[in-house]
Amino acid sequence: MINTNQQKHLQLIQDGFCVFEKVLDPIMLGRVRAASDCLLDAQPPEHFEAQKSTGSMISVYTDPFFAELVAYQPTLKALVVLNYPKPRWSSGYIISKPPQSPPLFWHQDWWGWNDPISYDEVPQQLFLMYYLVDTNQYNGCLRVIQGSHRKRHLMHDAVPEAHAANLNHFIDPTHQVYQSVPEELVVPVKAGDLVIGDSRLLHGSYANQSNQRRTVITLWYHPAFDTSPGCIRAHLSRKQTHVTEWPESAQKLVRTLVPTYDGDAEPLVWNRTPGVILR
Repeated sequence: MINTNQQKHLQLIQDGFCVFEKVLDPIMLGRVRAASDCLLDAQPPEHFEAQKSTGSMISVYTDPFFAELVAYQPTLKALVVLNYPKPRWSSGYIISKPPQSPPLFWHQDWWGWNDPISYDEVPQQLFLMYYLVDTNQYNGCLRVIQGSHRKRHLMHDAVPEAHAANLNHFIDPTHQVYQSVPEELVVPVKAGDLVIGDSRLLHGSYANQSNQRRTVITLWYHPAFDTSPGCIRAHLSRKQTHVTEWPESAQKLVRTLVPTYDGDAEPLVWNRTPGVILR
């Protein structure tokens, strides 16, 4: 008989995502909300206009408080459940859809398609999403296309480059990348739940039709870093310069999670467009 932990691992590998409930305790949830709201309230209107479809894109490097979330032990235990005991972390964003804002376009976030390992079963990068309010279709919850991390879908051709400026600006609301597809799966969650997904998975979100902001914190982890090709490790290790801008106390929290590489491989060239051999 397959136990719950094995089920979550299988779901991540086969479907491309899984959900862990009540990962953030009420105190931590409140602290994350407070830190996020402070940064969101400080943004000029132009920021939200430029990110009309996304909502906002504020780096967690902006506030060293988020080192606590990166190193949050219940989350690291969830990754152990998924058989990833030695993850590394690279970046993250506060993504908040304002009231009455449009849907987030379909996209996938993996950038290493030039390396053959991108077409293997084991994910090279995971998104960890903490929703700070209860979400549903009305206020902009996540939607995914199950299995699209390993199997090509028509939406791969509709949105060849994720987060392009024209898509962020929501210039053409009729574009197919904003529309529903018959096979999409609705992923409503409660505040404090954690969604873990393969970065190759096609995903987006519904419009926020409510009168309250809908915020999610997305962090990027690399579950198989130690066995990843040198070119991927070289690329990721170059992205950690911002950690050194944090106070020593924050740096200490994430030190074992920061990607490091001392080999001689050239960093992998950034490419977010999956090849035609995605199967």
